[in-house]
Amino acid sequence: MKKIILILSVISTLVLSCNKTGSMQETDAEKTTKTTAEPQPFTVDSLSVNDSTKINPKITVAFKSKILIFPTLKDKPLLDSIYSIENIRLDHYDSKSLLSALKKKQENYFKENKEVANDIPMDYEQTWSENSDMKVFSQENDLLTIKYTGDGFTGGAHGYYYEYYKVFDLKNKKTMQLADVLVAPESDIWKRALWDNFIKNDSGKGQAEMLLVKEISPNDNFYFDRNNLYFLYNQYEIAAYAAGPILIKIPISDVKVMLKPEFKERMGIK
Repeated sequence: MKKIILILSVISTLVLSCNKTGSMQETDAEKTTKTTAEPQPFTVDSLSVNDSTKINPKITVAFKSKILIFPTLKDKPLLDSIYSIENIRLDHYDSKSLLSALKKKQENYFKENKEVANDIPMDYEQTWSENSDMKVFSQENDLLTIKYTGDGFTGGAHGYYYEYYKVFDLKNKKTMQLADVLVAPESDIWKRALWDNFIKNDSGKGQAEMLLVKEISPNDNFYFDRNNLYFLYNQYEIAAYAAGPILIKIPISDVKVMLKPEFKERMGIK
């Protein structure tokens, strides 16, 4: 009888032990699943290069560029679009690869200008330059707007400057297009809205006197908030160089019926 009781006791102990182990393994698995499922917080970092060199006795060239890094973004088509304005396209957009790409751009800039400078007689010393920058302009409703700017000088009467905006839909992993925001973006309604708001906001600026066009169409250099649509036109795009970049602001309250329903819902526009 004692043997039977001892055997039953051992069996009971083993069963309880197995149950506890199985329960612990299940808990660990659940924890692992929960940890994996939790989205990583959106993070932004940056890196830059800045250098100059004398390519002949009269000309110094300077290159400066800063770009953003998005460690938590993994969608390659989206990243391709983010870096397209910087003329960077990589297999992997990690910090090491991006830094290497920037250094390569710098190397090519120095090399190309050295070749050009050999054919240009120069009576006085000057510095040729190329500068570019990326900044997070806004982030709301999983919509990331990046502002790209750049300037430079390669001889001649004056330098150059540009300013671009791109909006990225992080939720749907795509670049926002006009067709995602406007109903019939090619419509004359938008040309009229752009023209009227340009004239209305030009008071005292004198940009209207330097226009090179008779109508203004929507372009891809746009961004928005809950109150306005903004379209940016760079020098020579619709006006003379002296006019500088032209920013046209259209109140959303004036064109609400011409906005996509999905866009209004996303932005909370009533």
